[in-house]
Amino acid sequence: MFSVDAESKTITMHRGDTGEMTVTVTGYTYGPDDRALFTVKDMSGTEVIRREYAMENNAFVVVFANADTDYLSPGTYSWDVRYIVDPDYDSSGKIEDGDAVSTPGSPYTLRLLSTVGQI
Repeated sequence: MFSVDAESKTITMHRGDTGEMTVTVTGYTYGPDDRALFTVKDMSGTEVIRREYAMENNAFVVVFANADTDYLSPGTYSWDVRYIVDPDYDSSGKIEDGDAVSTPGSPYTLRLLSTVGQI
């Protein structure tokens, strides 16, 4: 099961499930070098999923594979998206900053449920 509540932006999924959601940006047009940074964090604030996306027509698709969550404990996590204009990269190729960084809205909730069939 994978679902996204459109109003609260809460993602609910079973551990190890797959799913995808499209994120569309409004209010600003991003260029070809700009990026969206999608992160999921545990309750201590540690990133457990991090993805960088180029946007097409001001949208991108977040895809969850089995391996993204099969090692995580069931529970509540937070997720957000940051938009980076003209990103700067560290030596490993990860975005570390940019000319402008915006994080619209509050962190949202990801509810990770037990694997189907587990007690």
